[in-house]
Amino acid sequence: MKPQDEIAEAMNDTGRAASVGAFMSLFRGGLIAPTDTTYDAIAHLLTAETLAERDELTTQWRDHKLEELNFIGVVGALLAGCLTSTGSWPTVLHNGRQAPWTVRTCWYTGMVFALFAVLTAAQQSIRLHRLSAHKDSLKNIRHFMGCKVRDREGVVRIKPRRFQVYGWQASVMFLTLSVVTLVLGMCILIWSATQFGPYKRESETGWWDSNAKLAVTWSVLTLATILAFLFAQASLAMRKDRI
Repeated sequence: MKPQDEIAEAMNDTGRAASVGAFMSLFRGGLIAPTDTTYDAIAHLLTAETLAERDELTTQWRDHKLEELNFIGVVGALLAGCLTSTGSWPTVLHNGRQAPWTVRTCWYTGMVFALFAVLTAAQQSIRLHRLSAHKDSLKNIRHFMGCKVRDREGVVRIKPRRFQVYGWQASVMFLTLSVVTLVLGMCILIWSATQFGPYKRESETGWWDSNAKLAVTWSVLTLATILAFLFAQASLAMRKDRI
């Protein structure tokens, strides 16, 4: 193999490893979002070289966070309404069986998650507005967001508080869990209708009826949608090459 080919292959391997590492950062520092948009954003506003730069970054973070929380509040309210409407769905399936108790459990749990997403977004918005009313608002925001830690060399550095990083993502986490429980409840309900029951006898129709076709088609499309969502999340988490 030529040296140029070896270098190109090594760069490709490094890129793939970096991509996997970036995607896994969703479950480490970022909780449910890329670390670059959560932990790093707070770290930059805490450790900027000049006070003017720190104030500018803090203002940008506060304004964008308020817009994000407002959007989460609207989406959470719509999702809570969608979950509330599931109470009017029939409990008797097409095969004559009763819907499993886990279906209602998932939907009621999702309703709680959606409500707490709205509540958390509202509480954090109020907190930011009240902090912004202080004359030293930007300094106080940084005070709550950061802490001083001593590294291995004994140097005191300012780093974001881990609980603050996670706390400001709590509303998004509740919103995501609400969607997961809604889809999980639908999955249980749809596949429960494929079982044999009073209106679906094995000796008469067999398993492959309209309910089974619906369940398989729904599962394939839902799986494809989940994979597309994960791909989109991975693309947001990819590390940028240095230019």
